Amino acid sequence: MSQKQEIFIFATAATTSHQIPKLVQAVIEAGWTSYTITTPNLEMILPPQQIHDIPGNQPIFHYGQPPLDIFPFGTMLVAPCTFNTFNKLALGIADNLAMAMLADAIGTGCSTFIAPSMTYGLWNHPQVKESKERLQDWGCHIIQPQVQDNFAMAAIDDILTHLYKHFALTNKTS
Repeated sequence: MSQKQEIFIFATAATTSHQIPKLVQAVIEAGWTSYTITTPNLEMILPPQQIHDIPGNQPIFHYGQPPLDIFPFGTMLVAPCTFNTFNKLALGIADNLAMAMLADAIGTGCSTFIAPSMTYGLWNHPQVKESKERLQDWGCHIIQPQVQDNFAMAAIDDILTHLYKHFALTNKTS
């Protein structure tokens, strides 16, 4: 018997943020329930309304909004994940709605996937190595960024492949 598949997509202000609407649409087309949470800086890169207005998407704007009355549950996906967000996650910093939800989810053992999106220099920063090790020790799944002239977020198809595998395993054990 399969269980309901719910994904909380946390969108940050990376240069690859223009891909978020396509990612959210793909999640919905896969039949998964999509909740989206944006970080405060996203609007510098992409108008959040482009994500919020996707039919079938359920944006979360504030702490008192359902389903936060029964959160944490579901699968977490941080895509794209900036240098700042990646390191804040590893340090347990919960200074906005998205970070607080992710800290809560990691602390309760929710499956968490992180698709970093940062330049080559930032990806090779010593703090990122420490953060990556810590996040993986905590059970987070890091989806390797594509290697180009600079690093970029993994392709949407790669992210979806990780999620399909996760849900296939989850359904086998339920």
